[in-house]
Amino acid sequence: MAGETTKTKGVCLNIYPWSKTSHIVSWLTPKGKITTSVKGAARPKSAFLGQYDLNYECEIVYYLGAKGDVHALRECAPTVLREELRLDYKKLLLAEHFRAVAESLVPSGPDAKNWFDLLTDSLDRLRVDCNLIAEMLSFEIKALELTGLSPKIEAYSGSFALRGERRLPVSREVAQCISDPRSEKKFEILLDASRVIGVFYIFHLDEVPRTRRFVLQAIQQ
Repeated sequence: MAGETTKTKGVCLNIYPWSKTSHIVSWLTPKGKITTSVKGAARPKSAFLGQYDLNYECEIVYYLGAKGDVHALRECAPTVLREELRLDYKKLLLAEHFRAVAESLVPSGPDAKNWFDLLTDSLDRLRVDCNLIAEMLSFEIKALELTGLSPKIEAYSGSFALRGERRLPVSREVAQCISDPRSEKKFEILLDASRVIGVFYIFHLDEVPRTRRFVLQAIQQ
């Protein structure tokens, strides 16, 4: 009901300017995406200063909006800051890619909990030393599984199922990499696997996420 308050945890997906001192903030919560307005967020004495930022996980309280899907944020307290990501621009780019994929594909309702868990786990894995392209592939494959588009990999025949009866030939090594990206150590195999997943995106989702290209370019530098 409009005017009631709701408390939940959420990951900050995006922050948009609303006015000179206010923000619109989108969140991924265990129940789905929500959008909140934060009036006076940029004022020097605002209670919200430093309380949210991209990749932060927060406890939030918001008023249900009477009209539309934008709700007024009442309280916000960060619980996981993930400040380590700010020390590596490649990790920041990959975190942006994770958030962009989640924001575009996550459904509302109980299935959103799986997306929330995937995003928080994937962001947390970036906080320590890791193989970035393997982490990207692992996230993307799990995201495709959550959409019901799990890639069908047939390593024994060296092929990769696409839409309908179309198949993409791949090496046994690439097929095995797609089955378990984090176990693969060879960069070229990981890169080939990323190209295969890119083709899968085009065939099943009609486009490759824009952020993906930037991540791959940065990783190869």
